[in-house]
Amino acid sequence: MQDLISMIRRRLPLMLTIIVCGILASFYLIISSPRVYESSAVIQVDTPAAIDQGSDSSLPASRRVQLIEQRLTARSNILDVIDRLHLFADAPGLSETDKIGAVRSSIRIESIQAPGVSADSSMSLAAIVISAQAETPDTAAAIANDFANSVVNRDRENRAARIVEARDFLISEESRLTESLAELDRKMADFNARFEDALPAAQEYLQTELTQLGSSVNALERDIMALQRDRLALEEGPIGADARPSATLVQQIRTAEIELAQARRTLAPGHPEIKRLEDNLTRLNSGDESTSDLTVRQAALIDRQLDQLADQRRELRGRIQEIERGRSRAPQVARDMETMTRQQRRLQDRYAEISRQLAQVETQQLLMDNDQAERFVMLERALPPEYPAFSNRKKSAVMGAVGSFGLAFAVALALEFLRPVLRRTEQFNRATGTRPVISLPYLPTSRDIRNRRISMVYMIVLLAAGLFVAMWLLGNIPGLQSPAIAPTATEGLA
Repeated sequence: MQDLISMIRRRLPLMLTIIVCGILASFYLIISSPRVYESSAVIQVDTPAAIDQGSDSSLPASRRVQLIEQRLTARSNILDVIDRLHLFADAPGLSETDKIGAVRSSIRIESIQAPGVSADSSMSLAAIVISAQAETPDTAAAIANDFANSVVNRDRENRAARIVEARDFLISEESRLTESLAELDRKMADFNARFEDALPAAQEYLQTELTQLGSSVNALERDIMALQRDRLALEEGPIGADARPSATLVQQIRTAEIELAQARRTLAPGHPEIKRLEDNLTRLNSGDESTSDLTVRQAALIDRQLDQLADQRRELRGRIQEIERGRSRAPQVARDMETMTRQQRRLQDRYAEISRQLAQVETQQLLMDNDQAERFVMLERALPPEYPAFSNRKKSAVMGAVGSFGLAFAVALALEFLRPVLRRTEQFNRATGTRPVISLPYLPTSRDIRNRRISMVYMIVLLAAGLFVAMWLLGNIPGLQSPAIAPTATEGLA
């Protein structure tokens, strides 16, 4: 301890110089550094019970605050704020990038969640706090209020613009889908008409029809064979005409009656053919016509019936061939039909989704018109703060003084180590391990006494000058203005 006191006494002028200069430098840095004022504006999120879904209000609170912050800190919006508030007026040479960076770093947007509501819920956002930092209280309040007003005033405009944009897009998309569906319906109708026999839905009916057509063809074959036997019987009739005249006449009458009945079913009542057949039947019943003429007429009638049955058989066989060709194309037609059906289903699903979204957008518009949508309300405007946000000058002054004392002690200790001198008996004993027999005190010379006086005067003058400079820096000397805050290139912002 005595060695430490001796070192301090010898190095006191140097240490005092370092301490005074360090304290004055810390004072100057404290008062010359710009003060940071912070002001906050509070925006309440008014969420009615009938909240509209599908907009920003359906997002979690963190995501919504992030979207708001992105809109506020956009380059164009920050440039508008700088122009409105005339920021950086004293720095015309500052680039736009530096200005935008300074404004972005000076604002902070925080969210307040509603108590008892999940963070992932759309109703979790209760308020938004916009804070701004600046070197002057008025500038901090002006920046916070400008951003808050931008959120409140532009929120409804942004919502209305998004709703109009979404509605126009959905209406155009709905019209496009309607035309696409109509075109696809026409295409499917034409496809069904061209490939009616190959459609999957018609296969069961076609199978039934094919069975019926086969039965009809078989029946026609039997009828044709029966008529052919009758025709052969007529051809054999003239040979045995004397033996079977009455049988031949009866057959002619029966054939005439059948032919008349068929003509009445197919022809109009006043048709000449019906008149002719009636006259023929009358002659046969009266026995006026000869047997050979009746046989010829009966053979001609059978021939006509055979021709008609043959035509019907060709038509039925042609229909059977059409069905067989259609059934052979059924796999490819089924694939094409499935492709068009899937496309139609996709268009219908898309149309249903667009219709649902359009109804949702119209509901949002209705809620906004009735003032039932979520809205931002200015709950508390930002006011110029009375004190800086980071007012820790006393702490900085104490830290500067402690640092000055530490630096002075370190310099003095370093000088002692650079020039080690044994000045006391205890030091000699510790260095050599022996105690000196004789210890003579040091007698100062006149030069030493003069140097001590000069050092004493120097320290007194140094303390007086340091006290004067400190009071000047703190503004406690009347008539002398403190340097205070020096203007910087970003005056008005922290």
